[in-house]
Amino acid sequence: MRTRKPLLLDNEEFLLKELRQGKKKAVRFWYKKFFPLFLNTTLKKISKREDAEEVVQETFINSLKQLHLFKNKSSLKTWMMSILFHEIADFYRKKYAKKALKIIPLFDEILQKPLMDQQEMSVKVEDVLLDMKKEYREVLLLKYFDKKKVQDIAVKLKKTTKAVESDLFRARREFRGLYLEKGYLE
Repeated sequence: MRTRKPLLLDNEEFLLKELRQGKKKAVRFWYKKFFPLFLNTTLKKISKREDAEEVVQETFINSLKQLHLFKNKSSLKTWMMSILFHEIADFYRKKYAKKALKIIPLFDEILQKPLMDQQEMSVKVEDVLLDMKKEYREVLLLKYFDKKKVQDIAVKLKKTTKAVESDLFRARREFRGLYLEKGYLE
């Protein structure tokens, strides 16, 4: 019986060389080797399996695209894990921005314009939120993202409900003003 030689692909330097050359066998080996670990790690952060698998897929795609930047200062697994964590953060940023699009009180003029792609709108909403006064941004986020009731916000912020309602009014007005000021409504 013939004994099987250890796969050269188990050697990280050789695997990297083969990956950089686009060798299909190396890509399959690499994917099979790391996919289960990355999926399990992602499922601890993102409970929906389809979303987790998509994030892991993006990690592999971006790892391949950025492979020329890998400098062997860490293991391939560690380097890819950092890419994975960036992808997880991006997933939540996009999810957060999509939520913003649905519930931030955008005014009628915005809604009458042709809809831009969701990512572009998300960037604009996030940009406006970052430029808002901290107290107004916080009250908008509590109300529209965390879906807190005015009474609960008042307790959290140690304010009266009237003060929170007033802050919400001002926050919405500031959001609208900044959105216009930035030229997002053309």
